[in-house]
Amino acid sequence: MALLVSGWWGVTHPSPTDREQTTVTAARPVVDEAIARVAAAATADGGGVVAVAGFERVGACDVSVFREGARYRRVLVAVVPPGSEADLLARVADALPASYRAVVSRGETPRLTADAGFWVLLTGRMVAPGEVRFVADTGDCRPVDGPDTADPTPAVPAEATDQVLSRLGLPAGTRTTASVACVDGGSLGTVEMRTDPYDGNLVDALADLDATVVVRSPRLYAYRSGDTQVAVRAHDDVTVITATTGCRS
Repeated sequence: MALLVSGWWGVTHPSPTDREQTTVTAARPVVDEAIARVAAAATADGGGVVAVAGFERVGACDVSVFREGARYRRVLVAVVPPGSEADLLARVADALPASYRAVVSRGETPRLTADAGFWVLLTGRMVAPGEVRFVADTGDCRPVDGPDTADPTPAVPAEATDQVLSRLGLPAGTRTTASVACVDGGSLGTVEMRTDPYDGNLVDALADLDATVVVRSPRLYAYRSGDTQVAVRAHDDVTVITATTGCRS
């Protein structure tokens, strides 16, 4: 009788014991919380400047022979003084909850790996001098349930990116926005502008701004102006300007 009752309860009150039994929508809050925690740790005590990207589909996959699935992720980029990337990864790892079991592998390219729970993987690594990329994703494959990928519009002042574009003499390019809820209330929001390559010196163009400079170099520049964090990344093929508010410790 006990076995019959146990079997009946399992059928009528299922709980997910495998990633394949969950959905992308169910995993999204865990993804967002992981990124919000990284943002808080990366910006604590006047540390780096961050920018969050949208909740995006990585690609299709097969949950099983008969079920299609998908993988989604959210990315956060932290800009820090070149040479301090490993220190940032260690600081973030120390700030994450113990349940994440965060570790940082040392070596030529340090890498953070953490388990945010609910089969959500959090990783972080340097992608360029002064740029550390964190990714929280929903795992290898989950059933697709038509997830809502939209974010609330962030309250980021438009003049933050407009001022940089004007200083650099670049046209307005492709504008995107993203936001996540902060762990302790409020929200973290980013406006990103991707525009033409810039062949000048960022220090010459931006050094006299009324701001607290975090990173100062010819191709990478980041600062804080009031509650807004701004980063300018001058790559060979594109200039990326981000302005972010919120989730600052």
